[in-house]
Amino acid sequence: MGTLDYLVILAYFLGLIAVSVIMSRKIKSSEDMFIAGRNSSWWLSGISSYMTIFSASTFVVWGGVAYKSGLVAVVVATGLGIASLIVGKWISGKWRSLKIKSPGEFLTVRFGHRSVSFYTISGIVARAVHTAVALYAVAVVMCALIKVPDGSILASTGMPGDTAVGYLSIWWALLILGAIALIYTVMGGFLAVLMTDVIQFGVLLSVVVFMIPLSLHAVGGAGNFIESASQIPGFFSGSSETYTWSWLLLWVFLNVGMIGGDWPFVQRYISVPTRKDARKSTYLIGLLYFLTPVIWYLPTMIYRVMEPGMAMDLDAATMTYSGEHAYVNMSKMVMMSGMVGMMLAAMLSATLSNVSGILNVYANVFTYDIWKHKDKNRDADERTLIKVGRTFTVVFGLVIIVLSMLIPFAGGAEKVVVTLLTMIMCPLYIPSIWGLFSRRLTGNQLISAMLATWAIGITAKLAIPASVMSQSLIESISGCVLPVVILAGMELWSKAKGLTDKGYDAICEYTDPHADKEPDERAKKAVKAYSHMAATCFCLTLLAIAALLLGKLLAGDAKTLEVKNIVIGFIAAICILDGSYAAYRIIEHKKNEK
Repeated sequence: MGTLDYLVILAYFLGLIAVSVIMSRKIKSSEDMFIAGRNSSWWLSGISSYMTIFSASTFVVWGGVAYKSGLVAVVVATGLGIASLIVGKWISGKWRSLKIKSPGEFLTVRFGHRSVSFYTISGIVARAVHTAVALYAVAVVMCALIKVPDGSILASTGMPGDTAVGYLSIWWALLILGAIALIYTVMGGFLAVLMTDVIQFGVLLSVVVFMIPLSLHAVGGAGNFIESASQIPGFFSGSSETYTWSWLLLWVFLNVGMIGGDWPFVQRYISVPTRKDARKSTYLIGLLYFLTPVIWYLPTMIYRVMEPGMAMDLDAATMTYSGEHAYVNMSKMVMMSGMVGMMLAAMLSATLSNVSGILNVYANVFTYDIWKHKDKNRDADERTLIKVGRTFTVVFGLVIIVLSMLIPFAGGAEKVVVTLLTMIMCPLYIPSIWGLFSRRLTGNQLISAMLATWAIGITAKLAIPASVMSQSLIESISGCVLPVVILAGMELWSKAKGLTDKGYDAICEYTDPHADKEPDERAKKAVKAYSHMAATCFCLTLLAIAALLLGKLLAGDAKTLEVKNIVIGFIAAICILDGSYAAYRIIEHKKNEK
């Protein structure tokens, strides 16, 4: 990468921090800090939820699957769209119907405070390690692209676990990325998370959309790509030996649990004004996952056919390595300087979005349902609650950064740990959803069901050989089928005994009377203000990318001039989009003046 790429990355990070500073001035209460005062618009919540699913694995792992197996990666991602539609129909609106301020508050009312402690401890441990590994993965990509002169304080130390000599040190990369996510989450709270998610969505979408015609141009056109890719066995098949149709079905239901019950998603459902908005935000996730997977994975699919012999003679290990580096290699092949930096910023932003969402939602639960639950803290004022939330965010964020710095010394053990922790996290989604609808499930049954699920699932994972059942299928069954079977058994037992749980009656009385009402004028004004901020951030992000490309054209950059028509068309599309939004705002302003 060149100097311009580094300047682009620096400008991007400074932009995220600037947004957090602006958003910090909007925080007047703990509700603003953690759920945007319930004034997030449905589309803003939907885009933020969509970005919550992203991480570097979208490009590295699943981009590698697209490189190796083709269309099946798109089908797998589309499964998230199907899951989102199911959640939108039956679950997300149910969450918004409650007057809870955090996912933990639901657990307290429905199952008792013991279940909140159980969920929080389990979630913090699993999420901390899982997020640390995700941060480390994207830091490795960052280091591989950023060269640093020997002798610089930022250069590799040459120690075991650090990057190659002449590149950015992995320790500095982790510290920089972690600090940026920490700063804008602490300062701007959930408002900053929402706004930066929109910026990150704009960067991701625009850069990858721009990359597609460049990739097709490099391969000789869409027709040549399709003709060449058709020679790769199963490249345009919707399933594969690894990702069978039965696995894909389990994948859909596993993601119904995640999108319907995972805390970062619940936080976004309760941040909108009405139940209708919560459902619409989830439908937007589904729509985006029907439309965008082919956009994300087409560049690596194209890169595959550009490999010598279409990489069909490579062994499995080499194929995996090539696939995981396909996105970066394709970017360097077709992108001009500056845009390579923008592509790296897009990959980094995917993980930063995930990290910031985790930090804020756990700060939310800790503040409302752990710290404030103590008798001496029950009457704490809003300023104190904000301070507690920010303090927890800093501490939890530092723990994640430290854990990420220890990963190079794990010797590959972190992969086993993450797999086991994933088997702990995934089943946790389901009891929350179950408790929304079941009047019989108790807090003790919830904890017992999870302990039984973990014991059986992890034992099966360690004991059953891959020759008998694939490891991915074991993980899917443990995360989705097993907890449902155990909970269903408990439900039938309670029904046979004629037992009900008083927590269900309590949560039924916890209904928000405003969830089905049209927001008042003050709320409408706040929703519109946040929507305008988000749309402005999105349009300014696109404008910055257009300005960068225009500058490359005017400077006579050879690589840019080779694809001049594509660049001009892309700049024109951005100008039309931004111009349309500017015209809308002008018309709206004139209407308000009358």
